[in-house]
Amino acid sequence: MSLEKKIELPPINNVTRICSNTKIVGNITTQHDIRIDGYLDGKVKTEGKLVIGETGKCVGEAECQSVDISGYFDGILKVTELAALRDKCVFKGELHSDQLSIEPSVRISGQLISPELSDKKEKKAVPAPVPKEIPGTVLPEGK
Repeated sequence: MSLEKKIELPPINNVTRICSNTKIVGNITTQHDIRIDGYLDGKVKTEGKLVIGETGKCVGEAECQSVDISGYFDGILKVTELAALRDKCVFKGELHSDQLSIEPSVRISGQLISPELSDKKEKKAVPAPVPKEIPGTVLPEGK
């Protein structure tokens, strides 16, 4: 009989961190959360949350479940859940999200796009078929 006790630790929330004074040019893909306090120029794709801190700058494209921006973003951002633009945030580009929270001091230049509304609009925008002229029919005069 073993006296060793097995201890199960709770899963650790893995976070990829780009610290201040760090510059990365390239692409990042992960299943976990990402926090940017430095500079990233490229593409970010995560199944988790993207956080851009006050000193963080992200230029390029990003896809994430949710985002919390207190720093600077310039590019195309696609969010499946909540996009939160916090105090001192500067956002330039396109933000695709159906859930949006914007604090009063945020500066935005670009487009806010609701994927849900865009999908509905595209479905409605399909033109109706034009009726064909039926041979042998005569239209009334003046028409």
